[in-house]
Amino acid sequence: MKEKRPFSLELSWVITYAVIAYLISTDIYTPSMPSITRYFGASEDLIQLTMVFFMLGSLSSTLCSGALAENFGRRRIFIGGQFLAVLASLLCIVAQDPYTLIIARFLQGLGCAVSSVIGFSAVQDNYSPKESAKIFSVMGAAFAVIPALAPTLGGHLDQLWGWRSNFIAIFFFLSCSCLLSYFFFHLPPKNDQRVPSTVRQVLKTYASILKDKKFLRYGMVNSILISGEWCYLTILPFYFIQVIGVSAPVYGYYLGAMLVCYAIGSYLANKLIEAIGHDKTLKLAFMISISGGVGLIITHLFFPKSPEAVSICIAIYLIGQGVSFTPSITKTLESFDRIRASASSVRSSMNALFAMLGTLAASFFNDFTLVPLGLYIILLPFAGLLLFSFLKERDSF
Repeated sequence: MKEKRPFSLELSWVITYAVIAYLISTDIYTPSMPSITRYFGASEDLIQLTMVFFMLGSLSSTLCSGALAENFGRRRIFIGGQFLAVLASLLCIVAQDPYTLIIARFLQGLGCAVSSVIGFSAVQDNYSPKESAKIFSVMGAAFAVIPALAPTLGGHLDQLWGWRSNFIAIFFFLSCSCLLSYFFFHLPPKNDQRVPSTVRQVLKTYASILKDKKFLRYGMVNSILISGEWCYLTILPFYFIQVIGVSAPVYGYYLGAMLVCYAIGSYLANKLIEAIGHDKTLKLAFMISISGGVGLIITHLFFPKSPEAVSICIAIYLIGQGVSFTPSITKTLESFDRIRASASSVRSSMNALFAMLGTLAASFFNDFTLVPLGLYIILLPFAGLLLFSFLKERDSF
């Protein structure tokens, strides 16, 4: 294996912060969703579209950002995407109707998603697979712990200054990320070379990536579990605040505590990989997440208004999702070298697509009980576990 160029500590932290700012943009305003609904006199379904369109923007971005990076340079696209997200945040702050807010959230997702596509491929380009796994394990923990504080902050901001203050906070975090990227996101020349290509060549590259059995087998794991995450992020604010009756700040504390469990799973992932290997670790991740869904159904039957019981079930699900992050991303991208940015783009597109499906499922099937969410995070991971096992057996022949 070729020797990798030493990776800049400054660069790794810039990538980590950029992705954290992206994640904060999704989580911080969730305690404000009922407030936004009341402010505009809109339906819950309409306000939930702010999450759907954020992920639609992310999906659109991830489909093209890898190819754009390879055509125009990773640094330029990395910074440009974040600048777009900053401008979109300003539009969120001044929105006077829900439709403007939905459009602004789409643009925000369009800009934010660039950071994960280009950032993750930059890590893979500069480290060996084993070293990348360790870095992603640390990043995964950071991605959980710091954004876990966002809902708590968002709940207090909403209570003190209203829902717009959450988007002011998003503007601040994204502006800091954009400035840090401008000054410190510098890649070695060999890893930021431009590879001009036509739309036809880009589509051909994407098709070849999607035909790679290893890419599909490992790439779909995290995507499936992300879908469940976005389903609960869309449903729980209304369930906790309107059904259980907790305040927005208290909901933020519960959500923050749940998200910390993702960090626990991410921390365990590297140790599990060394002990039982990537494949068994991913199967275990599915089974842990399924048990969280089973717990939600039991909670619905016996403790439907217990915020602690609901939080424990979601926490179990998130431990499974955290366990899946490191083995999924390292095995998904390790087969690609020259087109790693495009492979990262396709992987992120899968994540965004499944996240959008999760928000849509929540919007259509939410009946203000735990049953739809519980069934969703049981059946989807179970189907993923069967598909993962099937693809593995197929590859062995």
